[in-house]
Amino acid sequence: MGILRLQGIAKQYSKSEEYAVKNISLAVNEGEILALVGASGSGKTTLLRLISGLEHPDSGAIVLAGKELVAKNRSVPANKRKVGMVFQDYALFPHLNILENVCFGIRESGREAEKLARESLDLVGITDNLRKYPHQLSGGQQQRVAFARAIAPNPAILLLDEPFSNLDAMLKDQVREEMRQIIKRTGITAIFVTHDTRDALSTADRVAILHKGQLQQVDTPRNLYERPVNSYVANFFGRRNQILATATEDGFYSSFGFIADERSRSFQNKVRILFRPEEIRFKKSLKQALIGTVLHSAYFGDHQMVKLSDESGKFIYVRASPSRHFVIGSSVFFTIRSFKAEDAY
Repeated sequence: MGILRLQGIAKQYSKSEEYAVKNISLAVNEGEILALVGASGSGKTTLLRLISGLEHPDSGAIVLAGKELVAKNRSVPANKRKVGMVFQDYALFPHLNILENVCFGIRESGREAEKLARESLDLVGITDNLRKYPHQLSGGQQQRVAFARAIAPNPAILLLDEPFSNLDAMLKDQVREEMRQIIKRTGITAIFVTHDTRDALSTADRVAILHKGQLQQVDTPRNLYERPVNSYVANFFGRRNQILATATEDGFYSSFGFIADERSRSFQNKVRILFRPEEIRFKKSLKQALIGTVLHSAYFGDHQMVKLSDESGKFIYVRASPSRHFVIGSSVFFTIRSFKAEDAY
């Protein structure tokens, strides 16, 4: 059931500029974690601010938990929306200690506020030294305090702006996993903005990708990666190879060799073969395989990214085992495990 509904949301900061977001319609289910992703200027942060009440749309409607937040010329103020917010820089009050920071947004007072604050801090794993101030905490601890402060008032929805961007790589993986577990344990609905596709794919139940202020696709992480609706979505979530081929009765002829596939019968002539680097499997011989020349190999620890070319210089990328040795200029044989075929013209 949708706890948040956006209908036809549009926002233009000035008449001389393009719309920051345009005609956005979206429903978020109760207890769901939704990631908003896109390049800089795509509108993802604007959309988050419109939901929170920090910005007001030029048109459209927003409904949260059955209550109209925005409709026609009416807009509920940010402090009346039952929305929790975690800012990119955490926005902790430097003159308040941990406990006081978390108590700040709680409507109850005195012992009841402190009880709720301690419960929220306990959820995020902070139980000691609650009298410390923000400057005495690590980045990860500050992030946890900001998260505890946002959920302590029991909001209808939690909004997070780039929640992992200030963390180093090793800590980010840990905090990302912990935060998902906490959100799921509390049952709270959450929307977070990120430019990091790893954050989105590993944390969200669904991902909404924006481009130039418009929604491109809203789907599960797996569907976005494996079944993107257009080239922008496909390329945003990682490198995708593309080779031209000619359809025949039995398969596709490409510059790397012949690909046997019955889908070729559905096409007339020129076809684009689209596939991810990890879809390639190396073979020991040319029998029922394609052939390419090794141009370059980059080592990344847990894998290698190998660049292969055909005789004309067109190239593709292959994600390969880190243990395999590649000789520049040598020929390798491979098959494509899974690919998408579409008309080239």
